[in-house]
Amino acid sequence: MPQQQVFTVRLIHINDTHSQFDASPANVKDAAGEPIFTFIGGHPRLLTQAKQLRQQAAQEGVPALFLHGGDAFKGSAYFELFEQRINIDVLNRMNIDAMALGNHEFDIGLSKLADFVDKVNFPLLAANVDTRAEPLLVNSQNLKPYSLFVLDNNQLKAVASVDAAAGRELVAVFGLALEDMRAIAPDTGAVIFNNEMQSAQHTVDVLTAQGVKHIIALTHLGNQRDLALASVVNGIDAIVGGHSHSLLGDFRHWYLGNQRPYAQLVTNPDGKGKTCVVQAGQFAQAVGLAEIKFDATGALLSCAGQNTLLAGTDYFRSALRNEASRIAAAEQAATERYVAGLPRTAIVAEDTALRAVLDSSYLPAVQQAYGAVISSTESEVPHVRLPGSGGSDQHGSPLAGHIADAMLNYVNQDAVQHLMKRPVQLSLVAAGNIRAPLAAGEVREGNIRLEVLPFDTPLSVLSISGTDLRMLLTDIISQSVVAGAHTGKFPYVAGIRYVAKQTGPATAELTTLDIKHDGSWQTVQPLQRYSLVTTSYLADGNDGWQLLQQLQAEHSDRLDIILRQQQVVLYPVKRVIAIQDSSGQQSFTTQYHNVAALPCKTDGVDCKVAAQAFIAYLRANPALWQQQREPTVTLLK
Repeated sequence: MPQQQVFTVRLIHINDTHSQFDASPANVKDAAGEPIFTFIGGHPRLLTQAKQLRQQAAQEGVPALFLHGGDAFKGSAYFELFEQRINIDVLNRMNIDAMALGNHEFDIGLSKLADFVDKVNFPLLAANVDTRAEPLLVNSQNLKPYSLFVLDNNQLKAVASVDAAAGRELVAVFGLALEDMRAIAPDTGAVIFNNEMQSAQHTVDVLTAQGVKHIIALTHLGNQRDLALASVVNGIDAIVGGHSHSLLGDFRHWYLGNQRPYAQLVTNPDGKGKTCVVQAGQFAQAVGLAEIKFDATGALLSCAGQNTLLAGTDYFRSALRNEASRIAAAEQAATERYVAGLPRTAIVAEDTALRAVLDSSYLPAVQQAYGAVISSTESEVPHVRLPGSGGSDQHGSPLAGHIADAMLNYVNQDAVQHLMKRPVQLSLVAAGNIRAPLAAGEVREGNIRLEVLPFDTPLSVLSISGTDLRMLLTDIISQSVVAGAHTGKFPYVAGIRYVAKQTGPATAELTTLDIKHDGSWQTVQPLQRYSLVTTSYLADGNDGWQLLQQLQAEHSDRLDIILRQQQVVLYPVKRVIAIQDSSGQQSFTTQYHNVAALPCKTDGVDCKVAAQAFIAYLRANPALWQQQREPTVTLLK
């Protein structure tokens, strides 16, 4: 390559698609300021956009890679019915070059993850993952630290080794998984997750020693940790991220917030190199495109691009999005022109072949699985992780508050109290336990069990002091307010209310913490013990809620609730132990008094108790959405 020539690469990227194969409800204001209700994204639309971007790059003589930042699993009815199989089918049609290993890829067990890894036609990358002690993954040739791509006729093509490149220009893509995966994912077996920073620098050094000059990190760490990675590790040219669902850029016109700028440049610790950091939101709603330029020595010259939201052409005047509310035909062309002209927005048609596959092979079973109507709502019931994000106010997610109410109501009903004999005063739920909002219209059981609360989530009742409750909430909120942080851990509550004020970049304090007693709010007392209900996942200390594990390390008064033949069964917990692996990372294991583990995979047993609690609550309160709920969460910044 001539010395004066600039080498350019385009990175087409997605992340946290969470099996959202169909488009998502969205809304925007028209030119007159009136609301339009529509749909955005979905895999058929995503595929069209990726094809167009690849074709455009080829026509312009620019090599391109299509990268997935992890978490293809969990989050839709399609996934609950077809698990890894539908992801293998759909993602294999998308011409992806590489994918990061996300935490939700572990949600349905290692054998199904191994099936996914072995059958997809692209590699899963994780340079800090050691599978040598895990029999289900040790022999997988498709889960590897990095992939090499050689420049061949202005295209980047996978190549087995540096030697096979025969001196041609190379781009390396290496992966990083969460180092604390064992405290987040339910089933990681004997897999070891090594330090992110050390593994990244080691991998860069190995690649550089082989003469590779262009190095991309494909990560599932979250935007905050991506920026930290770039400031600690030398030699990464770009980081394509996932995990924090960060739609970088200004999308306030779509009520999707204004996050950090896209293609932020971070100076490396050597003071010379720079790293470009990108991420593309969630749920196949947008596609990112970064163009990076290198000089002849391989140094990064520039990085620019944006996320583009993928809009459709179905527009409605009502959140019900029914034919009666479809905009008039006379308005259609002008509305399309207006939407197409919105910043960082493109009207994209669905790929007809992929749409046909979904409609014929998968959709009939999905529609059948939704079951009985239990409620209806005239408007969407939104869910956001962090108050103030995604167009929400300081109280955050309306849906999370109702779910917290439902959990508290469930454990205090006569049938449960007859067995438990322990009235419960408060409930806690993390934003990430909830995977989808509720669209306007009929609400069916399947909307709750398959979309909103799809996890096998037993409920746990345990006691906590007022001091520890304050400490727990303060700690989790402080972790969540960090810019670019993973906010799935953020706490929503019922039976108590709190006001939290952000006091620094990574700190928050509670200015109010009250509990409802005999219909009135009273201050939580430090020495008083309170009974709370949460999910067993959080009660074990996962995803930053580790204080709950620490409080149960020696002994516990906790009771876990599952359903057997639709009847409540209680399992008393002895303690929750923390197990440290050879990399120093912890996982948490519940020890029960009378069983080795909950029988969640047994016939007749239902561990989706949080979902069933919400379904029961909606059946008893079908007009819930017409009632104003008193806010219990307030976050001031």
